[in-house]
Amino acid sequence: MMSQFSNFGSGAPVLTAYDKAVNNCRGLVEAGQYDAAIQMLREVLKQSPRDVQVLRMLGHSLMMIDSPVEAIRNLTFASKLDPRNPDLLCDLASALRRMDEMRKAHQAADNALKLAPSYPRAVMTKARLLQSHGQSQRAYELVDQALEQKFDPMLIATYGQLCRELKYLSKGIDTMRKALEIPTLTRAARTDILMVLGHLLDSAGEYDEAFECFRKGNAMSDEPSHVNIEKYIERWDPEEFAKVPTSELDGSRAVFIVGMPRSGTTLTEQIIASHPLAGGIGESLLLGTFTRNKELKEYDQAYINQTGRTYLDMLDEHFPDKSIKRVCDKMPENYYYLGYVSKFLPGAHIIHCKRNPIDTCLSIYFQRFGPRLTYATDIEHCAKQYLVYTKVMKHLSEHFDISMHDAVYEQTTTNPEESIRAMLDHIGLPFDQACMEFHKSKKAVHTASAAQIRQPMYTSSMQRWKNYEKHIGPMIEILTPVLEE
Repeated sequence: MMSQFSNFGSGAPVLTAYDKAVNNCRGLVEAGQYDAAIQMLREVLKQSPRDVQVLRMLGHSLMMIDSPVEAIRNLTFASKLDPRNPDLLCDLASALRRMDEMRKAHQAADNALKLAPSYPRAVMTKARLLQSHGQSQRAYELVDQALEQKFDPMLIATYGQLCRELKYLSKGIDTMRKALEIPTLTRAARTDILMVLGHLLDSAGEYDEAFECFRKGNAMSDEPSHVNIEKYIERWDPEEFAKVPTSELDGSRAVFIVGMPRSGTTLTEQIIASHPLAGGIGESLLLGTFTRNKELKEYDQAYINQTGRTYLDMLDEHFPDKSIKRVCDKMPENYYYLGYVSKFLPGAHIIHCKRNPIDTCLSIYFQRFGPRLTYATDIEHCAKQYLVYTKVMKHLSEHFDISMHDAVYEQTTTNPEESIRAMLDHIGLPFDQACMEFHKSKKAVHTASAAQIRQPMYTSSMQRWKNYEKHIGPMIEILTPVLEE
């Protein structure tokens, strides 16, 4: 598969030392080794500070480690050096969207469309900007018009998502089926279209055909895997953990919303972020970069203080206005690092999202996560990962003194005010009616739950698994121990 950076450095066959350095940077970026890539890219820029390809890779890498201000600075500079590059403008628009600088983001996307009116990536970037702020009808019209001009596979999944949100189910289903007949579809595009068709059929009540689409789509994905729980428990040994020093910082501005994916983390963030004294940054990868490939013995006082300050600086980049007292990070898998959170950000608030295990696992299986969550592509692995998650949470509750609030999805949707008051009380904020009307918020939503978050509270996702009961026997069997608790 061609990478998004494959057009960089494709010069003469005989490479200079500089060319080799750029290629090495590209390899690190494509492997997801962003910290190492950033360090090397900065060195390369010293030799050629106006190299657009290097500036673009640096901007992308900085976004991936949640340094959006510096990312935008590099991407802005690159787009000034190469103002007729629509891909650069799309990169810039996506980065600005992440910072909720929507006027500038739309301006960058519009400039990309002026340069290349029918360029699928520019159309998709603009559509996603519109959708993330609840302007899905305009997004639909934009994509629909582009598809009439050229039936491009890059836009088809986005079109289907918008059809589902706007309840144009027959249009969406017909378009997805037509697209699947294209013999030249890439594996990734075919997978995306199958998953979107599955959701459209689910909305139409065609559950058997929907499940078959999800099954086919997931079968085309990477080999599933899940976390080794024994390795996790060995690493977070309570005796060794007790030796880790505590940061001297005040972490109370941070709110970590954790749990399994699809357990209500986006809903919880949007509720809290609707409060006038709160905000949300979506799913940050930063916490994982602090702990990856490090042993507990390496967490000395200097490192604990340094990482705590780096994290708080990241929150400040997103929300420099200090009247925003609480900022939510809704990366679900941060539950792996809650022990570390208690050390490097004392006073941070933790909300643990919980939902019916079968509904949670089925919703994960129906979602396209890509290489980050390979277990999501197999119903048995989804269930096994859920058991790993419950063992991690049990280990934390039995051996670590970590205060957290359980936000139960079914309770939040059926008795919202009581649940919302309890959440806000846990993080030290007064109740505000805006949290009850979270669906009216103008703040951007960028995750798979964006469409649902634009609706008032609903309960239709409860017991959804019963529509698929005959297809998921192995999942239910594996989950039996936690269903009986």
